[in-house]
Amino acid sequence: MATINKQVAEQITYAFEFKDKLPTGASLASGTLSAIDVSDNSDQSTVVLDSTTATISGTQARFRAKAGTDGSKYKITLVATLDNNDKLEEDVILSVGNI
Repeated sequence: MATINKQVAEQITYAFEFKDKLPTGASLASGTLSAIDVSDNSDQSTVVLDSTTATISGTQARFRAKAGTDGSKYKITLVATLDNNDKLEEDVILSVGNI
């Protein structure tokens, strides 16, 4: 699982890229996001993410990280729904501050 880093005050848009994962003829239709604090498994979606709905742009599902506690790590999970109703899931660790 990949790790991305962000400072506490930063508000940054990141993207999950699906170009090489989409079945032939399928495209991204929507995406749902969640953020879990890895230290205690608590749901921090409304704290860390600007929205729990991804913005779809071509083969990317984008999300904006808006906050987080210094020294914390969050598992960001995206469940993407394709236009053929297939679902793909991706995870990334968001590391905040100086860890």
